[in-house]
Amino acid sequence: MVAALSSACTPGAATTPSGASRAPISGAVVVHVSLLKYGPLSTAFGTVAGYSPDPLTVPVGSIVQFVNDDNFTHTASSVGSSGFPAGNPLSSVAQTPSGVDLASPAWSSGNIAGGSLSQGFTASTPGTYYYGCFYHFGSPMRGVIVVQ
Repeated sequence: MVAALSSACTPGAATTPSGASRAPISGAVVVHVSLLKYGPLSTAFGTVAGYSPDPLTVPVGSIVQFVNDDNFTHTASSVGSSGFPAGNPLSSVAQTPSGVDLASPAWSSGNIAGGSLSQGFTASTPGTYYYGCFYHFGSPMRGVIVVQ
């Protein structure tokens, strides 16, 4: 009983937010999404912000899931593997969930409402994956996942 209670209180662990349509995926690496909490950071990949941890490095085979810590909508949507484009390349298609693998072109969490979780994305192929928020890409709300 104590073990069950302590695992539910693990700091930083994803829990099912009230009203969420998806549950946390057991063993998933959770990326927190917040325009308000995670300010710009200069990295070797360019300026990132709005996601934590960012950049994120995971081993091949990991599952990544996004959780929106704000009370307004965000997305986590692929912008490719070649770096961040100058302008916002994301179209309204990014508002709909697509793909289940980071190596799939144009994967997207779709709209993640405040307090909600995305579907899981498998990190099947080594590489560097750039992504951002459809609504706030220029803020800059964008991130990097490195799969090794």
